[in-house]
Amino acid sequence: MKRTKNITTEIEGTSFNKDVFNQTGVFVWKQGIPKKVILDLQNQWKLYYSKILEEKGERALDTNNIVNFKETLSNVLNDFWKSKHIKKIATAIWGKNVALYNHRIVMKDKNSNQTVFLHQDYCYHVGFPEKCSLFIPLFECGKNDGGMTYYLGTHHYGYLGDAGEIDDKQFNQWPQITPNLKPGDVAIMNSSIWHKSGPNRSNSERVLFDIIIQPSSDPSGTDLIAGEWQTDFWIDQRKNKEFRTENLFVNCRAKKLSK
Repeated sequence: MKRTKNITTEIEGTSFNKDVFNQTGVFVWKQGIPKKVILDLQNQWKLYYSKILEEKGERALDTNNIVNFKETLSNVLNDFWKSKHIKKIATAIWGKNVALYNHRIVMKDKNSNQTVFLHQDYCYHVGFPEKCSLFIPLFECGKNDGGMTYYLGTHHYGYLGDAGEIDDKQFNQWPQITPNLKPGDVAIMNSSIWHKSGPNRSNSERVLFDIIIQPSSDPSGTDLIAGEWQTDFWIDQRKNKEFRTENLFVNCRAKKLSK
């Protein structure tokens, strides 16, 4: 459980730093999305979300994950992962052959204004561990807005054997950092790094794209972002929008818990 070297806390830059990302498990690409593109996405979001509130009064809530934005996105927002800007970032991280694992919006508003416990994402995924999230805020996102706190370097532990709230007292202390993200910044997070977030104490809504990408050799890919597929094996989530990991098993922990 010992660290083998010191971990840097300098995790920001105007271009991708692979060495820092590999060491810390997170890197903030400052203004990785051009200002004009973000301004257009902000306007698209405001029009889209105001229409939902006008028609429904409230957004649909995911009771299993309160920050998960469950509403069907507009075409512009839903297709943002296909943009040349995401392709540029994705290929800088994984090389010329990159696939999409999943994409969504995560939101903290009055309906989801609570702490998200310390966890890692990979234990909820299928396929190989070479995955990362691109968190892209539409509006300013810092600690006061319920921004994420990362335990730098903890991805080196890998998969911990189960899913749930991590007890950090069982490990040596690792540096923690909560970046202040501006619209257009891209927080690139290894899916095995430990992270958490506090409540949104501001008057604004925390709205983030969460685009999970991986090498196209992973059988859990859903769409190509760049290059070509590098696998002939597929897990069913490519065409099954209601895909659930437990459906791959006759019996498993998730099914036992459900019973």
